[in-house]
Amino acid sequence: MAIGYAGQDDNRSVIRTFIAIELDANVKAELEKLQRRMRAEPISGVVRWVASGSIHLTLKFLGDMEPERTPHVLAAMKAACNGVAPFDLTVRGAGCFPNFQRPNVIWAGLIGQVQVATLLAQRIENECARLGFDPDDRPFSPHLTLGRIGREVDYNQRRQVGEMVRRMDLNLNGVIHADLVRLIQSELRPLGSLYTPLGQVRLE
Repeated sequence: MAIGYAGQDDNRSVIRTFIAIELDANVKAELEKLQRRMRAEPISGVVRWVASGSIHLTLKFLGDMEPERTPHVLAAMKAACNGVAPFDLTVRGAGCFPNFQRPNVIWAGLIGQVQVATLLAQRIENECARLGFDPDDRPFSPHLTLGRIGREVDYNQRRQVGEMVRRMDLNLNGVIHADLVRLIQSELRPLGSLYTPLGQVRLE
């Protein structure tokens, strides 16, 4: 297993971070096609769509942390990834959280070696808990977030979004070859989030 580290500017008191697997180019292209089809629907305007290039398979959201904790998080990631071989996931289907009637999030589903991804996420969760990070209050559910519906959207519009997703004829063929886990910094910008890799651990 190989581990890499990228230094960062310590001028900020905290940085917003998460641990994720980045997507192959073919997967991003498939998701962009799906988003274009959904954007063509009249109700799609109430959805805040995630740029296809910014979609990740998030394993653990850490939230705000001090930059000097980065080496400790990378060490925790290395411990969690130890003994985990690369694995494949296939993009298949789409859905909504919490349901189609009152959706807050639109997602693309994943099939394949989901048990390996779930095990890896749980190991990362356990290692990060030892560092004092708050545990997630929901079980890990591997998915790719395509868009979010704001709080201001009313029930009828939410229901229409859910129906749009439900009736989509989905035939996605993208495969994620997961062999690298990254610690990523997220900065909120007017035109969307800016993601900066802070370090990585390779699955071997």
